[in-house]
Amino acid sequence: MNYAISGGHEKTIEAAEIILTQGGNAVDAAIAAYLVSFVAEPCMASIGAGGFAVVNDKKQVKVIDFFCQTPIHKKSISQQEFYPVTVDFGTTTEDFHVGKGSIAVPGAIAGIYKLHELYGSIPMKQLIEPALLWSKEGIVLDKFQAFDFILLKEIFALDPSMKHIFFNENGNLKKEGDLIQMKSYSDFLEALSHEGRDLFYKGEIAKSISKDMLEGGHLTRADFNQFEAIIRDPIKFNFLGKTVHTTGFPSVGGMLITAILNTFQDSTSDKKLHPLSVKHFQELAATFSSISELNNDQSKIANYLFHNFGINTNTNRNATASKWGGTSHFNVIDTKGMTVSLTTSVGEGSGYFIPGTDMQMNNMLGEEALMPNGFHNWNENQRLQSMMCPTILTNENGSTLHALGSGGAGRIPYAISQVIINSQYFQSSIEQSISAPRLYLNNSIFEVEKGYEIEGMDLPNLNIWENQSLYFGGINAVSKIGNSYVGNADKRRFGSSING
Repeated sequence: MNYAISGGHEKTIEAAEIILTQGGNAVDAAIAAYLVSFVAEPCMASIGAGGFAVVNDKKQVKVIDFFCQTPIHKKSISQQEFYPVTVDFGTTTEDFHVGKGSIAVPGAIAGIYKLHELYGSIPMKQLIEPALLWSKEGIVLDKFQAFDFILLKEIFALDPSMKHIFFNENGNLKKEGDLIQMKSYSDFLEALSHEGRDLFYKGEIAKSISKDMLEGGHLTRADFNQFEAIIRDPIKFNFLGKTVHTTGFPSVGGMLITAILNTFQDSTSDKKLHPLSVKHFQELAATFSSISELNNDQSKIANYLFHNFGINTNTNRNATASKWGGTSHFNVIDTKGMTVSLTTSVGEGSGYFIPGTDMQMNNMLGEEALMPNGFHNWNENQRLQSMMCPTILTNENGSTLHALGSGGAGRIPYAISQVIINSQYFQSSIEQSISAPRLYLNNSIFEVEKGYEIEGMDLPNLNIWENQSLYFGGINAVSKIGNSYVGNADKRRFGSSING
């Protein structure tokens, strides 16, 4: 068997390949890739971020939850550094809230060390080497990251000491083809290779951040001391003869995938649909309409799954809801079939960079659309909810058939579900399944990529996109095809893949 890798940046997946060729397994490779993504994809990933990994070690499938946590104690509004930054999307603008008061406890480093503890086969110091090298030498800014630089330039400019990372000497924002170097991150990695996880959660990094948070932020040494990556069982169900393993609480995204696929499977059990036909569109539209009525409420989704399909999901009614935009996903499958599917997010970033690291902290507490009860009304000391939902499909003997995931905020579970439907119901190739037109129900409007046989029909509440767009997510996948493993990446977000 060969190996396959797919992800959001060519250097991210190249790091994984380096480790695989050195004898590491899929988890070793994923750790190296994740550490490199902090330089290659700084709009999406950071040591100040969080995420989820789904791992199939050929014996069982587990979820490693290293997502962000709300602080133990909440400061009064008057004590918080918390303010809006307007992001210009060209056709519209949106305010995101940043500052020290927007930061939740990050889990990226805890996730890396938990993955290594459970599955790692070669020393962490070796896994750090690609990130150590490229943070010094620099990584060329690609098209997708350059686009995000434009969107987030006002946030990058908040810390004058970091301008050399994101802006050229003439003060202009770096563009596609420019070099991104993070030499302080390389210093951090050197220290991490010697001190391990405790450097971040109990050592100098925790001490430094906590000191800075005394004025304007919530985080304390206690927040860092108590944070743990959590091993969870995935939601597991049958879809057209294959087993789907996806993230449960605190991922509402995984619960939505479960609801979408089971609803579609139940509704089409006595039907024969043709891809991109009017009936295909109508079936998806009806499924998405019924699921949208659940309002991304974990309790409503859990009740729906139990009463309609007998599927139990564990939820936490006190969790704080959150979904956001700055998200990246990659997958690795090694020659023995061990598989990792990992999604991460830093939100839009808080504008606060951890001293001596070149790394930005998240702003998970700082987006108006993400706080259903209003700003500052989040519950203390709780895992945040997420739309991120890395997913693995296995066959009857437990071997990985597909591993996939996406960025794209609330569109994530809908994008993943459509690719699974395309590949399993319509028996399309995974490449065709990813590139096929997508739709999404945005409030009462169906946003639809051109290609369905509905053009010219008088359908209400329909907005057809002439070109495929990153709006609809960016699915990256690895798959077993015959006796080979193959990686595929979504052109919507300029993803990359390697087949070795």
